[in-house]
Amino acid sequence: MAVGRAGWTRRGLAAAAAVGLGTLARSTATRARERPRRAARSETLSVVVPVLNEESALPACLRFLGSIDGLLEVVVVDGGSMDGTKRAFRKSRRDATRGGAECLLVETQMACRAKQMNAGARAARGDRVLFLHADTIVPVDSAMLISRAFSKDSRVRLAAFRPIMRHEGRTMRGMTALHVLKTRLGPLLFRPLAALAGLKLFFGDQAMVVQRDHFLSLGGFNENLSIMEDMDLCVKMFYGIDGDSSDSDRTSLRQVRKVPRRQRQHQGGTLAQIEGRAETSGRRVAEWGALRSLQVYLVLSLSYAFGASPRALNQLARRDYTEVR
Repeated sequence: MAVGRAGWTRRGLAAAAAVGLGTLARSTATRARERPRRAARSETLSVVVPVLNEESALPACLRFLGSIDGLLEVVVVDGGSMDGTKRAFRKSRRDATRGGAECLLVETQMACRAKQMNAGARAARGDRVLFLHADTIVPVDSAMLISRAFSKDSRVRLAAFRPIMRHEGRTMRGMTALHVLKTRLGPLLFRPLAALAGLKLFFGDQAMVVQRDHFLSLGGFNENLSIMEDMDLCVKMFYGIDGDSSDSDRTSLRQVRKVPRRQRQHQGGTLAQIEGRAETSGRRVAEWGALRSLQVYLVLSLSYAFGASPRALNQLARRDYTEVR
């Protein structure tokens, strides 16, 4: 009887041990599954605002940015303004910090938007960088919308809002429609297969967003371009053209054939449309007129699409593209 009890105890202990080990294994597996969720953190967001003689537009821009939750910082990059832009920054800086973000000014004499935005991205500390024109407004829940766009696909390298162009309270529906069509249909003109694979064309007034580390690893915006740097970045991020393959006389589009297929697969990625609208000023269209605006945009875009060099594009810009403030 004693032996029986001892045998039963041994069997009971073995069964209990098996149950205990199973429970421990399941508990360990559960903790392992939960650990990444607990360790995961939200991606931080910096806003880079390139400015040049934006004394009138900058205060309103900074006030608006102060109403957006979830911003880590606002980096204003001056390109050598000759008006009161820096004075306007000092007066309005506090407005941008209402939501808890820091606000700093980077002063340069570059007078080149591509160089200014690269300088801002290098100075920024956020995981993602939103490039915002001083005359453009994004949704107040932009941080959430951006996070949602990037979380849908781990290969998203660049995202931008849907555009809407307004001037003095009036929506410019024709130019807005053309802007929307350009995003998806534009690539069909020069890279139809890439367009079907997801290549999109964003312009800077759509408030483009990048993963900062990846953006910098590819060399950022092409600093040889004083115009069309936004379109060029779309091509660069889609194909994964890094800084080592940069050429002062070639746009990213003209370098595509030089990029090995393996590099495209490893460094390239998808471009995403953010669920929300970026409202941009139609002041340039109002100043130029719709026909001239359409002509300038088509000449510059088609010149880029059919292989014009940065030098040729810059010459066209100097001839046809006058700044409006």
